[in-house]
Amino acid sequence: MSPSLFRPTDPPARDGAVPPREGRGTARRARPRFRTAFRTAAAAVVLALAATACGGGSGKSGGGKSPAAAVPVVQGGKAVIPLPVESRGLDPFTASYTATADGSRMTALYDLLVYLDPKTGQVKPKIAESLAPDADGKVWTLKLRPNIKFSDGTPYDAAAVKANWDAHADPAMKSLRRALVVGVTTEVVNPLEMRITLPVANRSFDRTVAFGLCFIASPTAFKADPAGFSTKPVGAGPFTLKEWVRGDHQTMVRNPTYWQAGLPKLDEVTFKSIADNQQIFNAMSSNQADISVLSDGAAKADADKRGLNSDSYFVDGGQFFMFNLRRAPFDDPRARKAVAMAIDQDAMMKTLFNGEVTAGRGILRDNSALLEPGVQQQPSYNQAEAQRLFDELAAEGKPVKFTFLTQAHATARKTAEYMQSRLNQYRNVHMEIEAVEIGAYITKGLVNRDFQAQNYGGWQADPDPSYDTMFRSNSASNYAGYNSPAADAALDAARAASTPEQRRAAYTNLVRAIGNDLPLWVWQAATTTAVFRTNIGGIQLVNEGQLIMEQVGKTS
Repeated sequence: MSPSLFRPTDPPARDGAVPPREGRGTARRARPRFRTAFRTAAAAVVLALAATACGGGSGKSGGGKSPAAAVPVVQGGKAVIPLPVESRGLDPFTASYTATADGSRMTALYDLLVYLDPKTGQVKPKIAESLAPDADGKVWTLKLRPNIKFSDGTPYDAAAVKANWDAHADPAMKSLRRALVVGVTTEVVNPLEMRITLPVANRSFDRTVAFGLCFIASPTAFKADPAGFSTKPVGAGPFTLKEWVRGDHQTMVRNPTYWQAGLPKLDEVTFKSIADNQQIFNAMSSNQADISVLSDGAAKADADKRGLNSDSYFVDGGQFFMFNLRRAPFDDPRARKAVAMAIDQDAMMKTLFNGEVTAGRGILRDNSALLEPGVQQQPSYNQAEAQRLFDELAAEGKPVKFTFLTQAHATARKTAEYMQSRLNQYRNVHMEIEAVEIGAYITKGLVNRDFQAQNYGGWQADPDPSYDTMFRSNSASNYAGYNSPAADAALDAARAASTPEQRRAAYTNLVRAIGNDLPLWVWQAATTTAVFRTNIGGIQLVNEGQLIMEQVGKTS
């Protein structure tokens, strides 16, 4: 890409790790400062590190438009949206795009170029008119809707998109999305068209755009105040930022120049920072808040108990027991398989979460259209086989003794202690726990790769690009040290696929490779849940759980 039009003389600070996802019992914690490598690893975590009580859930699968999306809403009014994670910044380079952090804040301020509809699994245009590949999937063409402007009057055109993507690629920006555009070149064909050339063919590049390149900032406003832009953002979304009180709230007001006539429905929305999920539910039950998006697996059950509406859908990923394949004992695949077969996930969910959280069955959601029917994603609970493998390893002088790295908050410790109690009942296996605060966790486990096994998590609406970075042999985010020609070939095939059938076959092969090699074991499934009061409508979740903010409104 060409030198960034966004590049400031003194790059704005990018201090702080990406905050963890919320979990039951997750406490608010101060944000330490980290080095660049630390920040890069934090970005790869995608807000999932402390999500030990998150995942599964008993809500509907499918997502997309909920029944509440069709409920007529009135023009005007205010809404309060509590979220468990405070923003680090509200520019496209610093913000977290995940549902429980800045995802809906960003859709409010910037709108979306394209988005992934979790109901259909398809990428759909929004500000873009289209994003389409050539026959090989190496050259893509982005076409934009005409006559759209940022709230400062700057045209939202191909030059603006190029400037943003160039900025992501610029090392000086330290963008959390830099890896998505490395080697990508862009060319403005005309004011409403941009040509994108990828370093290698990728027919799923539109998913990459939906995942991490969908929010576009005004280049004029950024150049005028690069250091202050993250606290004074300018986009083309339905709302503009009025006030930000750090650690408490952000108030956004209706954008009078928004490109969709008659929208947004609300006049004002306030995003409130509340770290504890139960406090969020208390605020909604007492009419002090209106909507929230949570990845707590029991969110739907809690909403039902309190008479609140909810809409849940399963996403890919979940909570993982990640093995370090570079170190004993888990450099031996038998040790990994033994651990995976030694713990009854269903009993674990019942004991720890009253059965309100769903056990994980693999890296893809149970109802995934990317998995061929009847394919088992990972080994099932089997005490006898687990003991046989532990004994076999011990007879060879390789007893399974290891330390499990996890986060220090109460729920993470509780789940680790449950697994420890079950594993240590077997002969020839012994698990210790190392529970550390989030900063030390990232440094030790993800930057230095200093672990034997660790708790890790991921929530994504689609496996690309997340699984490509997690499982590809030469990826910087392949924390397990997984090196599999079969997995690499499946990932290549997934990106080269030109039909849904080819894509399903590719990801089924990836699942088979992961299930056979077990670089990780998925013990808890993942869901995203919107919880809202009964007088709220227009709820539509996209990607992994971002609200389409211009549609949200009050029913009376």
